[in-house]
Amino acid sequence: MFVMIRIILGVLFIISGGEKVLSPMENFLYVIDGYKVIPTGFEPAVALVFPWVELLVGVFILLGLWLRQAFVVLFLMSVSLAGIVSQAIVRQLPLDSCGCFGELIHIPLRGVLLVDLSVIVLTLLCLANIKRTSLFSIDGLYARAGS
Repeated sequence: MFVMIRIILGVLFIISGGEKVLSPMENFLYVIDGYKVIPTGFEPAVALVFPWVELLVGVFILLGLWLRQAFVVLFLMSVSLAGIVSQAIVRQLPLDSCGCFGELIHIPLRGVLLVDLSVIVLTLLCLANIKRTSLFSIDGLYARAGS
């Protein structure tokens, strides 16, 4: 079960980050601007770096490389995203979609908040059961080779 959760989370973030990496940076920059939480001068840096972090964390989780660290980063990203989406809902910002999957999928903010909270719970479950989550992973191969 934990390996399946790991695979689903990895693929989810590979798709999310990959779509933004392959799209023009201005698309994600526009989305970031809509949330009104990043200071103006930092928005381009966030639009450039964040999709790569999503993509790499997804790859690391899918492959099971540096799994504990990748799940910690995923947890921190998901908590941050849940907070950003929550403030947008409370402030009733005029956002039709979260921008999480770029132009690939449009999800309303309340749906995104539910997804973010689910990712947080699943991430904590995987961290609490890291040995079972590490089955069929690169980390698991190194652990077996070292014993």
